[in-house]
Amino acid sequence: MATIDRPVRVLIAGGGVAALELLLALRVYASPDVEITLLTANADFAPRAMTVAEPFERGGAARYEWSQIADDQRAGLVLDRLDAVDATERIAFTHDGRRIHYDVLALATGARRVEPFAGALTFGTRADVGRDLRALVADVVVREPASVAFALPSPSSWPLPLYELALLMAGELREGCCAAAVRIVTPEVHALELFGPAAHDAIMPMLEALDIELIADAQPRELVVGGLRLADGQVIAADHVVTLAEVVARPVPGLPADRAGFIPVDLHGRVVGQTTVYAAGEVTSFPLRQGGLATQQADAVAQAIATDVGSPAPPAPFEPVLRGRLLTNGAPLYLQSRPSGQSLASTRALWSPPGKVAGRFLAPYLATARPPRIGDSALAERVPAIPDAERGECDAVTLALTLADAETRCGNTSRALQARDAAHALDPETDRHVAMADVTGPA
Repeated sequence: MATIDRPVRVLIAGGGVAALELLLALRVYASPDVEITLLTANADFAPRAMTVAEPFERGGAARYEWSQIADDQRAGLVLDRLDAVDATERIAFTHDGRRIHYDVLALATGARRVEPFAGALTFGTRADVGRDLRALVADVVVREPASVAFALPSPSSWPLPLYELALLMAGELREGCCAAAVRIVTPEVHALELFGPAAHDAIMPMLEALDIELIADAQPRELVVGGLRLADGQVIAADHVVTLAEVVARPVPGLPADRAGFIPVDLHGRVVGQTTVYAAGEVTSFPLRQGGLATQQADAVAQAIATDVGSPAPPAPFEPVLRGRLLTNGAPLYLQSRPSGQSLASTRALWSPPGKVAGRFLAPYLATARPPRIGDSALAERVPAIPDAERGECDAVTLALTLADAETRCGNTSRALQARDAAHALDPETDRHVAMADVTGPA
């Protein structure tokens, strides 16, 4: 980045976990005189991770005012929505007609959520879905015997909310002495496949204790009379189907996009073909979209920006660690895995503070309700990381290709191609493993 004779202006666009982690991480990694402005359409920061518990009165999502966060972190705040970018002139255009000049742009604008199956109750598309879940429970109790199928849309869907909904609903039905049939229908080869064998071994007794039937290696396609039709034509009986929202791109005019409309980035979050634009979280082409991973991408972006504006420390690339705190009828189950082979499951926290979104700086910030100072402790892992020498290939690329293979197996051609494109953007030298001609099946 060319030397300039004034403070560097960094514009963060977005209002979710990636945006907050970016802001906090930049205040740790970058020079204190960097001018940071946050552009968000939301007056509040409201992480979605705990909303799964709200219909069952097991807690809910807290809200934080962006104005207070911005004051804490000495950042400017613009309540508006990003509409387009002129990367050559380094100008961000907003919905209300503002033109914001920047030196570095960090995108964390997220994605849209849509219903994957017409007629299903879709969690994650709107704020009042909890009311519909309560109504569903009431209908099942009245209609007994009845059946509910919880359907995971695709192998690239973040699975924890679906398992949480099934466990919490089955537990509530059992407490009400309702003998409804509860099933989880998933394209995963086994339960919680992304988290490895330890997660499978830990959750199966929980499912069995609540008489939840797991139907694995089954790709849901559509609702039909009497239930849920799979890709192989089989119909799973269900009076109600509950699913998770599908994540759909929200393209940013003026910036590159992949075949699905997401922004391709490298291992440091730099937008492909750009020198001063970065992106993190759901707006990027990385095929697995989840809050904890978004914060890890944001950390990589913050370090890269800090290096661009003068930090002597080399930036660390994005190396995904999957973490999940699974809500159950009893104690939460903590899950952690790495594509290189680590698989952990425990009723004791595997990281500290043990937040639902395990962001390096975000979790301590939200746990203490005060701004972290430089030098404050960040998220601490209670299990040592696998040494680089033992990990082999880049975990981010490995995970993207693993998801591409899973989508191919399920016949989801467009998702498989998008995941392979994401792997190639992360590392242009990536061997795609499977020739494009071998990717067949319905999109």
